[in-house]
Amino acid sequence: METNYEDNIIKYYETNEASYVDGWDLNNSNAMHYGYKDATTKTFGDTLKRMNSILATMATIQKTDTVLDAGCGVGGSSVYMAKKIGCTCVGITLSALQAAKANDLAINKNVHQLVSFKVMSYMNTTFAAETFDVVWGLESICYAPDKEKFVQEAYRLLKPGGRLIIADGMVTKFENNENIIIKKWLQGWQVNYLESPTRLQQFYKNTGFTNVTYTDITKPTKASSKRLLWIYYGSTLWGFWKKITLRYKWTKEQEQNIAACKYQYKGMQQGLWGYGVVVGTK
Repeated sequence: METNYEDNIIKYYETNEASYVDGWDLNNSNAMHYGYKDATTKTFGDTLKRMNSILATMATIQKTDTVLDAGCGVGGSSVYMAKKIGCTCVGITLSALQAAKANDLAINKNVHQLVSFKVMSYMNTTFAAETFDVVWGLESICYAPDKEKFVQEAYRLLKPGGRLIIADGMVTKFENNENIIIKKWLQGWQVNYLESPTRLQQFYKNTGFTNVTYTDITKPTKASSKRLLWIYYGSTLWGFWKKITLRYKWTKEQEQNIAACKYQYKGMQQGLWGYGVVVGTK
């Protein structure tokens, strides 16, 4: 079951990469996460970089730190931290294609001395205990087959005093995972379920983390949510045009991915989920 789930995640990101390039500034910002919009940001790309900056501050990342980027995508966050802070980063992803692109990005940005990327599951890593100062999960831990087990693995990997930071969409109540709007959203993006802030914080505490904090940053991510809604409208019209001209039609997976852009917006507007950050110290 878990292997099939991981295969679906890999397929989702590798087959939908073009959508991130077209609609999410992937080639420039190297990011697949929601942006953080505030008074300092002017462009959408700025909001994506600002999210990295905000989270790095919340995790108190220093130049002397070694960071595990758990679910690193194409490496944008790791490269950002290496360039802006000067810390060492190791990124892991299920996708060999993403790992290769991330390593190329590190070379192109001249931070390959500080950053490396590997194909590995963050649920069962091969790293020794107490290897990292920070474990960073930016919109990746939602994919964990069991979120509590990930928190336990992160605790093993952290040095004493190390920090685990998870930034992600979280349902306001765990039972919201059964809401049809949430179900259709998560189905389109191949996510099994979302945690609630309450449950996730409890996982931290049960595992042994201290100074556990939760910060709701739904408001500065709303612009990204709305952008996805407009992507839904634009993609739907484009798909309809392609269909009536008999060139091709969306696959089932593509249709679900596009529909998810609408449902994530509806779910946020209805208060079924929000965007939050949980930080804890070992």
